[in-house]
Amino acid sequence: MKDVYKKLLLEMLANSKRSDRELAKVLHVSQPTVTRARNWLEKNNLINEYTVIPDFSKIGLGLVAFTFVKLCAGSTKEKYEGVKKKAKSFLARHPNVVMALRGEGIGCDGVIVSLHKDFAEFTQFMRELKTEKVDTEVVGSFLASLQDGNQHRGLTFRHIKEYVDRED
Repeated sequence: MKDVYKKLLLEMLANSKRSDRELAKVLHVSQPTVTRARNWLEKNNLINEYTVIPDFSKIGLGLVAFTFVKLCAGSTKEKYEGVKKKAKSFLARHPNVVMALRGEGIGCDGVIVSLHKDFAEFTQFMRELKTEKVDTEVVGSFLASLQDGNQHRGLTFRHIKEYVDRED
């Protein structure tokens, strides 16, 4: 990836509301260069979407849940394909799931990150997840209140720029 593409992507992580003209000034390149670079990043799926990150508690979402799942012992490739199909169906019915990832750790194969209005809604979500008849088991969940004023850092990508810059 060209250096200007990487720099643009990092600047956009810090603040994607800036115009191409403003970004060009920061990057010390022309505005058409920024426009071409942005188009390249979008075309090559380095930018998947533009969105806002609201204060979730102010729009009625009071809880974030990290739910850890594990494929059941003896799962075969065919069973795994069934898990994927049922997971896709479950996720289509639950737009409050912001991430669902495969991975490894603490005896789990995956994690589901979801937002909920309250504990009652989370409980209903878990009930549906457990009754999906998918070849997985729920290992546990970590819940955090989005209304707790003592949180250390909410969801943001602004600091990724600092992290990547530090690594170079």
